[in-house]
Amino acid sequence: MTLGDLPATADVVIVGAGSAGCVVAERLSRNPDRTVLLIERGSSEWPTEAVRDLRGLPIALGSPYAVPHEEPSGLAVVRGRGFGGSSSVNGGYFLRWHADDFADWPAGWRIDEIGSSYAELDARGGTMSVSPFADGELAEVTARFESYWSGIVPVRPPDDAWPIVGLNRVRSNRDGMMRRTAAEAYLRDALGRTNLTICADAEVAGLRRSGAQVTGVVVGDTVVGAGEVVLCAGAIGTAVILLRSGLGGPTDRDVLAVREHREVLVHYRSRVDGPPTALLQSVVHTADDLEIRCYSSDMARYIKGLPPVGPAIGVAAMRPGTRGTVRMAGGGPIVDLGVVDVAEAARLDRGVATVADMLRSPVFADIVEPGSVAVDPVVRTSQHAWGSMPMGPRTDELGAVVGVRGLRIVDGSILPTAGRSGPHATIMMVACRIADVLAGR
Repeated sequence: MTLGDLPATADVVIVGAGSAGCVVAERLSRNPDRTVLLIERGSSEWPTEAVRDLRGLPIALGSPYAVPHEEPSGLAVVRGRGFGGSSSVNGGYFLRWHADDFADWPAGWRIDEIGSSYAELDARGGTMSVSPFADGELAEVTARFESYWSGIVPVRPPDDAWPIVGLNRVRSNRDGMMRRTAAEAYLRDALGRTNLTICADAEVAGLRRSGAQVTGVVVGDTVVGAGEVVLCAGAIGTAVILLRSGLGGPTDRDVLAVREHREVLVHYRSRVDGPPTALLQSVVHTADDLEIRCYSSDMARYIKGLPPVGPAIGVAAMRPGTRGTVRMAGGGPIVDLGVVDVAEAARLDRGVATVADMLRSPVFADIVEPGSVAVDPVVRTSQHAWGSMPMGPRTDELGAVVGVRGLRIVDGSILPTAGRSGPHATIMMVACRIADVLAGR
């Protein structure tokens, strides 16, 4: 659909057709008496198989499926755009958080309800077609990685849905080697509903407000009235809309806080280079909240235009996450990923030393060229910003914004804590749970 197809009003306006927005749109449009408008800034073209292939990441500069954001240190901060959002361009990593990561979540988030919503997505026959990578699919370096760690830490059985402190074979949202996107899982079958209108190539510039009530969204020169607006534009995209609408931080309306999983890469030169496969197939979760990531090959093999620097093992600090900000400057957003504190830096250093010892061990002797192990001096990003409007202080347990009527957020912005796994599966779980409750109203 085009910008001209925007209706004047809708009962619910959902902003963002990504991992959460597709779930919310499908759920809420099940009621034929509820009019739902889904607005997506990206293209109306559905991601092709070439885009969804797990053996590549279509996030290079100029990609129509990715939005780059400026970051003061020069790091690339990229989010997916178009139908499926980041679920169309990420690495296909679909691990739950650990069960005890939810200990400090608000009332209403019981672990049995959380498990049920996860299961809709990742159980056998679930909507996201989740499965662990099989032994025969592993890159050679991944097989060595698992061989090394299996004698040191506990090993989670691949079919066990809940991760552990120890070695975790990655579970992936996929059909073969194609990413299973949120758009394919939820939006595709809802396209024929007459009460669901989808408008792509349309960017929401801000919210229309009347005092403490949000009454609609602004798209170009058009205002669409809404009974309720649900922001599902992702932690950065939602933050930008809030900032443009004067709904930033509690003390500074021009800034919102975010958190990120910062990562250090340990590079090496490899003696083997097997057939292309998924980027990340196995990880270790440590007792001090690090995730050690065994990347299958040089990142340049996955992202066009990236200069080759050699394969790497990543060490990411998962909990509590590095403090950063999103702010507006010169009409555009600036994402500042923050600086790791002393304690986090010390944890990362310990993890890096452990990885360097692993790569120099006899298990890797015929893979890693002697003397080639080197630590990247730049602390990088996992592309996992979250928590700008956390449940509790800024939103209620269903994402309704505290002190603002008619506005709800359902995406990574509202995660109230960090998890020891990446956030994708958990963001979709949150969308399933909240949308179920809202659909029943």
